[in-house]
Amino acid sequence: MQDTDKLIDSLGTSKTKGLSNDQAVSIVKSVGKNQLTEKKGMPWYLAFLKEQTGFFSLLLWFGSLLCFIGYGIQTDKETDRSNLYLGIVLAVVVFVTGCFSYM
Repeated sequence: MQDTDKLIDSLGTSKTKGLSNDQAVSIVKSVGKNQLTEKKGMPWYLAFLKEQTGFFSLLLWFGSLLCFIGYGIQTDKETDRSNLYLGIVLAVVVFVTGCFSYM
């Protein structure tokens, strides 16, 4: 560990006066201001997609897909549309819930 005098000498400053104005200006020019950079936010479309693809939402999307597949492979599509209706309701509910979560 460096002692205080060696550290002050290596930085070119004074223990009592600190940096001169010229030293401070040259350091700001070479290194930049002593401030944190602004964190970039997530784009709105990625935040919206994140809300639509949470764990439970993915389960419901998968359930909706299975309902549509079940409706597609059934033989009597004219009389029994319960899988189609259930798939539509699941998809709409998951989408609307994701929209409210995003807002």
